[in-house]
Amino acid sequence: MPPTALVARLYDAGALAVALLGVYLAQWPERPVQAGEAPAWWWIDLVGGVLSALVLLARRRAPVGSALIVFGLTVLCTSAWLAGAVATFSLAVRRPWPTAVALAALSLAIGPLQGLFRAQTEESASWETVGYAVVITAAVVAVGAAVRARHELLDSLVERAERAETEAALRAEAARTAERTRIAREMHDVLAHRLSMVSLHAGALAHRRSAPPEEVRDALEVIRTGARDALVDLRAILGVLRDPDTDDEADTGVDPAQRPPQPTLADLERLLEGVRAAGTPVTLRDELAEGALPDECGRTLYRITQEALTNAARHAPGQPVEVVLRGAPGGEAELEVSNPLPALGPVRPPGNGLLGITERVDLAGGHVLSRGPDHGRFRVAVRVPWPVMEPR
Repeated sequence: MPPTALVARLYDAGALAVALLGVYLAQWPERPVQAGEAPAWWWIDLVGGVLSALVLLARRRAPVGSALIVFGLTVLCTSAWLAGAVATFSLAVRRPWPTAVALAALSLAIGPLQGLFRAQTEESASWETVGYAVVITAAVVAVGAAVRARHELLDSLVERAERAETEAALRAEAARTAERTRIAREMHDVLAHRLSMVSLHAGALAHRRSAPPEEVRDALEVIRTGARDALVDLRAILGVLRDPDTDDEADTGVDPAQRPPQPTLADLERLLEGVRAAGTPVTLRDELAEGALPDECGRTLYRITQEALTNAARHAPGQPVEVVLRGAPGGEAELEVSNPLPALGPVRPPGNGLLGITERVDLAGGHVLSRGPDHGRFRVAVRVPWPVMEPR
């Protein structure tokens, strides 16, 4: 994780303080450091040590370059020894360990070059001193590599957490969108059917002005009930689509637990009765084999039948409609809804309702056999899988 500006300044101040401490330990309290050394070397050593400390301020932007400069200064200046240790540590933190090890080995290799410019004591040139230098350098590289590994681990954990949070938000948004789409599809089927029934009853009243008062009253009651239910459903779907972040009860004012269950194929007869009451003759031929039809499969067939009946009442009013169900468990359940094409006027092109039928069949894992004119009839035929229900 990259440090903040304040933390970076504190790190720089710490590195500068450590390097200057090396200058102090090398230069004081003795002047000159070694007997017979010219006073000019003392000043050269002092300036070189301070310069190496200042070079460390660039170690974050150019760790390799600053380390090479500091290592070069250590050849002339003994006061740059702690600056060299800081440069090695920074190099191990900011570069892969092979690079850090190679440059650390270079700093040890050029150490003996001090003898070309400075008088070496027997102690400074001993193997024990060289061993100490190797051990200290190895320790500095190891600690720097450990710090680098920890930073990489923290960065990976932060990145993983951010990615997980982003993916969770995307999954939640996708689930919310899918649910809203499902609700919109359900409401489209329900509203289209109810409004079609309202339109048919209103049209019948307009053409039968001399109908008995009882029939007029019944038709008006159907219109009133259909319009009221359509408004309730419309209010519900608008509430859900308006704000996807609020719960269903807040949107619609209805407790989800109190809502009626979704219809299945067991409710098909009630649907057909409503269509017959609106003036569309409907016959049902149920050839389904004995066996429990899953609710999801039955709901799909119910909604497709509802949409097909709505289209038939709108595009071919008064024409008889035939509904056929066939199939057996372990295979497929087939639904066919057909009606004669209207005698006058061309058949309208498929609309959103037929597209919705295709989407429903695809979601159920089935396939559409027909959804258009077929030998003088408008035919909607689909097949959906009928899995065998496991006994409980």
